[in-house]
Amino acid sequence: MSAADRLAAAMNALAMATREQQEQRGLRERHVEEGKAAALETMKRDAAVHARYIERMQELNKRQQKSGGWLTEKALADRDHKMSFGPEDDEPAPADEFASYARPEPRHETAPPPPPIAPSVPGVPEPAHGAAPEPPPSAEPAPPAPRRTGRHARVESFDDDDFSNNSWLVD
Repeated sequence: MSAADRLAAAMNALAMATREQQEQRGLRERHVEEGKAAALETMKRDAAVHARYIERMQELNKRQQKSGGWLTEKALADRDHKMSFGPEDDEPAPADEFASYARPEPRHETAPPPPPIAPSVPGVPEPAHGAAPEPPPSAEPAPPAPRRTGRHARVESFDDDDFSNNSWLVD
């Protein structure tokens, strides 16, 4: 290899190294610009939130000054009782707060299966298949159940010697 060939190879290697460094620098600068753009967008969004916060604090300060410097609940209360910060508060609330939950399937009570029928007895007609046998008619209806009294129910009878009917003795 001659000196001219070695010089050309060295210059070629130097050019490749320079090109690689320039590409890396360009990549770094592009990442920096993307980061700056993202930061600027975030700062603008945060600035809007901070501006609303500053307006709110100034309004509260004015209310405090109007009330004579007293920090009363009435002076500091929200007029609309709602303070919003951020885009999530701009979304309308659903009409039904439970609309996002799945509704359970309605449960239908099923009648218990009829009791098994004994093998047919001679002389007794067999009921139709699937029909329940009729219960025998009762002669008289059952008497109604007696009414239960309350826990602290008072007896209607009055006795002069009985002091338990006084309200100060009842727990």
